[in-house]
Amino acid sequence: MDLRKARDALFPGGSNADAINNNCLARHSADMVLNQPALSKSAWDSEVRKMIKVYRAPIDESNVPAIVEYLVSTKGTN
Repeated sequence: MDLRKARDALFPGGSNADAINNNCLARHSADMVLNQPALSKSAWDSEVRKMIKVYRAPIDESNVPAIVEYLVSTKGTN
């Protein structure tokens, strides 16, 4: 995949894909996120909240659970 296609790619469909596509692609490529290590639900929740608090990501609190659930379903630990 060329670099432009990688940058333009959306997170694969599935439950909660809209929340992560609408909130995370402004700063991260789907490829970059999907190549992160598998984390627990609490670790993903901490990462999303860090993006909001530390990096001032404009993510509405109501979207956090859907983003976390998407990350857990694709990059979560058992």
